[in-house]
Amino acid sequence: MTILNAMKSWAPAGTTIVLALQATSAHAQASAQMKMAAQADVDAQAKQIQVMIDQVFSFAEPGFQEIRTSAYLADILQKHGFTVTMGVAGVPTAFTATWGTGGPLIALGSDIDGLLGVSQTPGVATLKPLTPGGPGHGEGHNSGMPMMIAAAIAAKDVMELNHIPGRLILWPGVAEELLGTKAFYVRAGVFKGVDACIFAHVNTGFGTGYGDLGMNAMVSVEYTFHGKTAHAAAMP
Repeated sequence: MTILNAMKSWAPAGTTIVLALQATSAHAQASAQMKMAAQADVDAQAKQIQVMIDQVFSFAEPGFQEIRTSAYLADILQKHGFTVTMGVAGVPTAFTATWGTGGPLIALGSDIDGLLGVSQTPGVATLKPLTPGGPGHGEGHNSGMPMMIAAAIAAKDVMELNHIPGRLILWPGVAEELLGTKAFYVRAGVFKGVDACIFAHVNTGFGTGYGDLGMNAMVSVEYTFHGKTAHAAAMP
């Protein structure tokens, strides 16, 4: 729903913000109908969303090795009319999927990498690896992009039906648990011209935030210590 609200906040070519603010009750009703249509579209994709989530979970590919994951998700988007570009920003498993013309450009993203050593059997509350020592989706990265794909397909369907101008660009967060690739995307101009970027991540709660969230990026640091060898805590 956020995508549609963001798109409808922009005046189409040839109109003004003033006219948009003076929308009639008929326009308001149409907006509610489009939201309901988008919601129904997402609900209709429930089975496919489950399949995507389970499939990415089964791949369990760690950072920079999301080969099957990227190919699988990109193929689904391509089959739904999105133009896919692989290997963006010089990262082999990174891609963008774009659709639409005119209007605002909305970016949708979520991470796709698995974690080393957290292989786990689904639906089991105790430690039970599918592959002992193998990688897994211990942070839920198997669910984010499937959700974004479902949202993009729903938005696209409603936009096409109602002749709403606008563009969508989907992008995966590759190797988020390593040094990440988002900064490389920015440097490569992936987000150039983007009017709003909506990013999703699994959490224990349901909420939204924007702007500087005060989180720290992972930075690789190498320390050199000089002196006598000792136990650092008890006998420095």
